[in-house]
Amino acid sequence: MTGFDAYAHAERILTALGAPAGPGSPADPAGGPPQPTTLPPASGVRLHEPAAGPADATDALLAGVWSALARPGALATNFRLVESGRQIDRSRWMRSRVGDGEVLHTALVPVYLHSAVERGATLVISHLEALDEHVMLLCEALEYQLHARAWINCYITAGDTSAFDVHSDDHDALILQLLGRKRWQVDTRVGARSRDLAPDSLDRILEPGMCLSVPRGTAHCVSGTGELTVHLTVGYEPYADLRDETRAAGELLGTPAPEPDPAWMAARLAMRPDRRAGASLRNALTGEVDESTRIRWASRFPPHVRTTDDGLVVTTMGRRIRLDHRLAATIALLSRGGALTWPELVDRSDLPAADLRTFIRFGARNDFLICEG
Repeated sequence: MTGFDAYAHAERILTALGAPAGPGSPADPAGGPPQPTTLPPASGVRLHEPAAGPADATDALLAGVWSALARPGALATNFRLVESGRQIDRSRWMRSRVGDGEVLHTALVPVYLHSAVERGATLVISHLEALDEHVMLLCEALEYQLHARAWINCYITAGDTSAFDVHSDDHDALILQLLGRKRWQVDTRVGARSRDLAPDSLDRILEPGMCLSVPRGTAHCVSGTGELTVHLTVGYEPYADLRDETRAAGELLGTPAPEPDPAWMAARLAMRPDRRAGASLRNALTGEVDESTRIRWASRFPPHVRTTDDGLVVTTMGRRIRLDHRLAATIALLSRGGALTWPELVDRSDLPAADLRTFIRFGARNDFLICEG
């Protein structure tokens, strides 16, 4: 798991599922490779089957699944066991008790759980990003690159039937297959909510490393292949709910609302107070930054950066912060959303290490940077 780079993995997924980047495709503003001209969900129902190569990312995410299952004290609401479309009562397969004051202790009951999964039930872990750091970093990276609110659920089964009938979801989704094989049938008519899939629907067996894009409102059916299988579903809402707010305002005024400009929506997202999970207390109080320190932007959505004659105006988590224009390249690196170690930041930034250290401490104390490790 040591080599897992969540930002790079998210970038590979989105590039693979988006429209192919041609010679005229825009380059990444931070100097990265050309980007796809269309990202999910606009690219529709798309399947990516990667060429053979290292499986570090898949292994790291799968390890996160097993870690979440073994973690005592996780919220009971993070787990569901579904069989034939119905949820099995938690008292059968989960034990909970209150101890140590008001602390709720939960633990899975392996015997019942194993039996249920073997006969075709599906174990669902909701918001896996809250239970494992690797999954959390991937979720954050996807949010920054898609300008979206995202969450990650996990599905584990060992049967050859489906716990869910043909259905559609009210959010866009990316499917990441981690273990075993699973059959996906997806109506290629985006927005089709029919209970009967179209004859030319996508019908594929997903294997580890493969990923699939399923736009919201698209009918699909998922079934096992008789072997242990694990996949992640990244649910996401592009630009959070800004589009819905704009439409609702138009309806209230009785006038049709035009599609909001993406640049305007990105700036509005920067006004949201939502913060990533993470703390900078030790670094903020001591100012210590060493080779193990990992630094990332603290807001859940990308900051909005504007250049003025006096320097930079950075809008993040609803606040405007004025910074020296010499910080432009460093902020461009951090505002991509990935976590950088102190040596990586020193190597890629154009600031002297002493000035960079001062900026990192300022960012930690003012809660727009997260410094951990």
